Amino acid sequence: MNEQTITENQSPVFPYGNDPAGISLRGFSTISATATALGVFAVFLLNISTPIAFIRDRFASLIQETGLNLVLAALGRLMILPGIMVLASGLSALAMYLILRPVSRCLDVLKAGHQPPAEWTGAAGRRLINLPFIAIVVNVGIWIALPLIFLVSASISEYINTRTAMIFSIRAFMVGLIASSLAFYKIESHARKKVIPFFFPRGRLAELEGTARISISRRIRMFFRLGTVVPGTILLVTLLTLQLEVDPDIISARQYGQGIIYFTIVLSLIFFLITGILNRLVGRSIVDPLEEMLRQVAAIRQGDYSSRIQVVSNDEIGVLGDAGNRMIRGLADREKIRSAFGKYVTPEIRDQILSGRIPLQGERRVATVLFADLRNFTPFVESNPPEEVISSMRAYFTAMHQAIRDHRGLVVQFVGDEIEAVFGVPIPFETHAEAAVEAALGMRQALKRLNNERASEGKPPFAHGIGIHSGDVLAGNSGSSEQSAYALIGNTVNVASRIQGLTRELECDILLSQGTVDYIKKDMHMEEYPKRLVKGYSKPIIVHRVIS
Repeated sequence: MNEQTITENQSPVFPYGNDPAGISLRGFSTISATATALGVFAVFLLNISTPIAFIRDRFASLIQETGLNLVLAALGRLMILPGIMVLASGLSALAMYLILRPVSRCLDVLKAGHQPPAEWTGAAGRRLINLPFIAIVVNVGIWIALPLIFLVSASISEYINTRTAMIFSIRAFMVGLIASSLAFYKIESHARKKVIPFFFPRGRLAELEGTARISISRRIRMFFRLGTVVPGTILLVTLLTLQLEVDPDIISARQYGQGIIYFTIVLSLIFFLITGILNRLVGRSIVDPLEEMLRQVAAIRQGDYSSRIQVVSNDEIGVLGDAGNRMIRGLADREKIRSAFGKYVTPEIRDQILSGRIPLQGERRVATVLFADLRNFTPFVESNPPEEVISSMRAYFTAMHQAIRDHRGLVVQFVGDEIEAVFGVPIPFETHAEAAVEAALGMRQALKRLNNERASEGKPPFAHGIGIHSGDVLAGNSGSSEQSAYALIGNTVNVASRIQGLTRELECDILLSQGTVDYIKKDMHMEEYPKRLVKGYSKPIIVHRVIS
């Protein structure tokens, strides 16, 4: 172990997924050995079902035995199969164990609670991604070596004629291609379940250099060729062999045909089962990642931006998954900005600005403007510490803002101890005047509740005045080219502010103009005042005090 990078007390800080204690590599050797054993068994079934002279002679010699000799001869022939299966599977499992050494070495360090060196983690990651490709090369090598050894041994011992041995060897190699492909997809599937997510919790497998990859189209083409070319080749070679050795004096045409039919049935069943397994593995290798993406898309649709697509491959789907994760991170960042932005402006303005629907030059609308202002605020500021002022102002603004929001109002800005709100923009609705008055009544009740709380804490009560006016406003972006703000411009805004100022003079808390009353269609308990001039406006106006 590299003592320079791993110390006894080093904390396990590494970018891996789950607890390494739950990660095991034994399954890879089991998969490789099982696929090889299945291949050997398939070769055995094909060989004994082939109606060639060698097989017929073996069965004929077995039938001639009796008693104990028959049992011993049958056991001797039966032991050949498990012996070959153990040999081939053992070689495959051993090869897989050696191939996985970089990964197991890294896991051993992690399970011990240490951080492995960077070169170890890089080697483990590359070996893990390349594992199916290395495994198929090694397994194909085994399926080349063992039949070749069988062919040479048979030629030397003369136990079987060279032509038959060659046919058996070619057949074993062809079946070995299928078995190796089965191991490829099964190892890939096993790696994707736990091991790859552990080593690559953030995906980005395609960015790791020194790794092999197989495209989706090539994956499908390889499966098609394995499922058609291999069984067709086996059948063709078998038929050619039978044609060369058939002797009409030994076997009849009927027996010959029955033998061919029997062999074809066995061949078809074997490849029907194997290609069925391959078809499922190939299909799942494509469908599972896509279903994972669809699940995350559904989560995003529900507003969950915390989850990520689990990327387990470096093919086109893996690249798409990485792109999807980048998109999710971008959406999450945008949502954070959107939420933060919404704390400084109301959600309506925020959404209008982010969607680009607020024109820079503004838009003229008929709306109702409301101004609320705290009374005797300057003495309150002078007699209280800044912390108390800020806390009290926040409580007041929160209560008033909620009452305005409850009636579809929009707080345009807080200025000092004053609130400017509007009803009917940026989202228009016909009952904006009524909504403004109902919001003012709600603010009255909210202030009473707030004052009760302040009285229980020994704090002085608040009082405010509210002025409301309806008319044309120009609503839109204002400010500089570098920093814009949503604002209301027009005479309606000025008049509403002046009416708010009248509340102090008339000693009431809610005043609204005749222009607002003209828009109200429901009965409200109000008291009308005579016409009067307000500061900054040349024409006299009629105002109404809202009683209830």
